[in-house]
Amino acid sequence: MSDDALTYELNMPKNHFLREYGMELQPLDSIDVGMQHSPSTSRSQSMKLTSFPAADTSSMASRSHSPSVQAGILYVPGTGPIATTSHSPSLQVENFQLSSSGSIPSTPGSDLADAEDDLIDEPQETEHLPYQSLWIRSSKSTSEFSQLSSTVKGYGPEATSQRGNRFKLLYVPDPSRRSSSSSKSQRNLGYALRTITANTYKILDQAVPGYVFRRPGGRSKEGHVKVYISEWLWIIVRLSTVLDGSMFQVTYMSWEKFRDGILTVDKGIVTELSQHDCLLGGIDYTIDYRSSATYGWKDSSEVDRFAANLEMIRKVIIWPPSRELERAGWKFPVIDNLSAIAASLVPACAPMTRRLGASEPIPHDMVLKRSHSDCSAHVIMPDASNKRSWPYLISQAPAGEIWMAQQYMPFLPKFGEWRVFIVGGKIIQVVHTYRVGNGDWLGCPVKAYWSLDELWAKIQNQSTTAADVVNPDQGTSTQRDRAKEEFESFTLETWKQLVLAEKVSASGGVSISIFCRLDVGLGVKDGRLMYFVNEVERSLTTSLWMNSMPDGAHGVFADTFATTLYDWLSGTKDPIHL
Repeated sequence: MSDDALTYELNMPKNHFLREYGMELQPLDSIDVGMQHSPSTSRSQSMKLTSFPAADTSSMASRSHSPSVQAGILYVPGTGPIATTSHSPSLQVENFQLSSSGSIPSTPGSDLADAEDDLIDEPQETEHLPYQSLWIRSSKSTSEFSQLSSTVKGYGPEATSQRGNRFKLLYVPDPSRRSSSSSKSQRNLGYALRTITANTYKILDQAVPGYVFRRPGGRSKEGHVKVYISEWLWIIVRLSTVLDGSMFQVTYMSWEKFRDGILTVDKGIVTELSQHDCLLGGIDYTIDYRSSATYGWKDSSEVDRFAANLEMIRKVIIWPPSRELERAGWKFPVIDNLSAIAASLVPACAPMTRRLGASEPIPHDMVLKRSHSDCSAHVIMPDASNKRSWPYLISQAPAGEIWMAQQYMPFLPKFGEWRVFIVGGKIIQVVHTYRVGNGDWLGCPVKAYWSLDELWAKIQNQSTTAADVVNPDQGTSTQRDRAKEEFESFTLETWKQLVLAEKVSASGGVSISIFCRLDVGLGVKDGRLMYFVNEVERSLTTSLWMNSMPDGAHGVFADTFATTLYDWLSGTKDPIHL
């Protein structure tokens, strides 16, 4: 699809936009959302998009009722926005001052340092809406972020030079990514070896214990320590250092304090919540968030009460929006959109997927996947006969999660996947991953690509391995450039169409326009080797594969995310834009 074909207009009252992102509302306009296709987008009108009826926001998190399928539309019960904070002592990012509660310096380099620069005599480890008339218009002078994610008419990256606000962020790490010990964090794909200041370590260890571990032994620069740190925690810390800390001030809070405060609707929490512009994290509704072992719920009613209280408070913007996460957690809507995109807009060999009805015969040759799950926790391969029965499946879906049967794609386990990190409409990094014989994951940064025709020829050789399908060491520069363009064109066009499809479903902005990870695999359709998108990850529990990124890429990723998030918040919060 050419850039000229990207013209949409979305009309949305300001009141609806604020409601979508969890802010406190006053009785104003009624909701009136309309999507108008311009003449240049007529060929996309035949595309089938999964949409959602209006949901009852009084029970956002409730999954005690299964989704229903009506006329091909998957209805997700009880979805709504979230807002939060906690009443514990504030651990904030301030410029150089260390308050009584603790703070992190905000000058680049003063609190964070790339491990490859600061580790002495030790090698770096690398294994492993706005208001009205939202226009999405192509422009050679703007980025994909301004085309697909800008929340105000005429607002784009060029406005970043006029920054004036300093946004206050509250970060609550999801407990599913907590580690119980330093040794376990070293083997955890969600952790990376970094170097931070001793003050930063002290503050983080106090505010969010279990997400940062000091590494014993070795040497580093004076005043700095080597740590194994949760990837997203490191990214969030980095936010406070961009442009001398003028963009963000970050407060850190543990999940337990956040959860307990919201459940009791503590006045201190409401007050502190109102003092922040945006909540990052809190709870990931795409995964098994009803798990008492992970989240510490005393009973299932607390899950619903937590969501209801957050809905009632509505004091802050939530990113990513919980409504969107819950919708994505069912998986089937995303798969359905990807299938429609592959069939009509961006050719791909999307695997056939269908929902399994209770007691329906289970296909013996298809992969079984459960909603609200991650890290392959509920993926059942065709050869796992002991798990392919309804008694077992029902036992693994205690809160109404759904099971799907998906076509087996043999090239996935054999040749792995390309993990494509997209921030603000740009591919920031690609990591190729695959499992080895003992079940461990291996990843390597992608520096070059084979074309699909070249890959098809290589695959005919049965001895070709996963390591052979990435980073070719032959061919002309023109060949390699064309192969890269082939891969990136498929990935970005698919992402672009998915953003537009989800905007229709959400009646507004979607988080994947700011950040997402597309997992791309290989498959065969009509005798041709093709790419396809296997998964779309969007939450703050998404594995970033930082240990497999090349030196320096961590900071580029973090700073690009910071700029994109700032631009989005500026468009959302600035009354001039609204």
